[in-house]
Amino acid sequence: MTGRRISELTEAAIEAGHSSEGLRTVFAMCQRLQEAMKPFADLQWQLQVARVPRLALDRPESAFRGIIQSQARIGEAVKRLRLGSVRTVAPQLARHARRAQLLDEAGWLPHYGMPFDRMEQCAGDVGAVHELLCRHYEERWSDVCGDIEARLAEYDIDKEAKATFVEAMSVHEEGFHRSVCRVLMPEIERVSRVELYEGKLRGISSLPLLRELAGQLPITAVEPGGFLAVNLVRRLSEHLYEDVWDEGSRRRFAEDPVPNRHAAVHGLVVYASKQNSLNAIFMADFIFQAIGALKRMAGSGDANT
Repeated sequence: MTGRRISELTEAAIEAGHSSEGLRTVFAMCQRLQEAMKPFADLQWQLQVARVPRLALDRPESAFRGIIQSQARIGEAVKRLRLGSVRTVAPQLARHARRAQLLDEAGWLPHYGMPFDRMEQCAGDVGAVHELLCRHYEERWSDVCGDIEARLAEYDIDKEAKATFVEAMSVHEEGFHRSVCRVLMPEIERVSRVELYEGKLRGISSLPLLRELAGQLPITAVEPGGFLAVNLVRRLSEHLYEDVWDEGSRRRFAEDPVPNRHAAVHGLVVYASKQNSLNAIFMADFIFQAIGALKRMAGSGDANT
């Protein structure tokens, strides 16, 4: 529902005798919520409890009643997302959504090591965000790498995966960027096969179970959490394991700095840039976190694996 539609409904409600500052406040909040959620419309299942009821111009009373009744559900969703109170959630949602959208437009996967405060200073300039991240990972790689390795040590994955990940980061540091994707993509599949498929040897190339289970994870179970985690799940579901069947899709993936598994493994696209390499590291980091979180949920009886 567009902001214009909400405004029309507000005016219609006032004309129908439902005028109050409270109604304006509720509709303003709903408008900001809707705008903040636009980048994630294809993942509405992640935010089911926060969905605002659809409004009908000819039934304003019913529409208001639905919004009022939804406030408790919105409050619960906000609490689960750890974004504060309902009163403050709209600007926070908008900020998180803008941040995720900026990264997406700049061709970067979200990662907990990003300088988010400095990104805010780029004032929505996609090019400035890209340049900032390039400088950050050039100048601060030692710190970033140390942070990743410290977290990696705590992930519930096997020693082989951890050793391979460390080797990939060393290769990235040496500037051999095309090698990173070619190392990490098969390792993601190996870990998924061992942890999620009980060592099954055939029929897992698209990893449908990993995509399905990652979509079931609470978005606070991994870092970065919140909407950035939603963005990572979307990329995992729609991009990383999508097959490349024609020249049009091959060109599309070649133009995207985020590697695609099918294009990389079958030599359809050469991922040789520093940004390709970092995105492969970020996605592997996210997936290894997710697998560990899924194992914890299964052990506690919270996952339907």
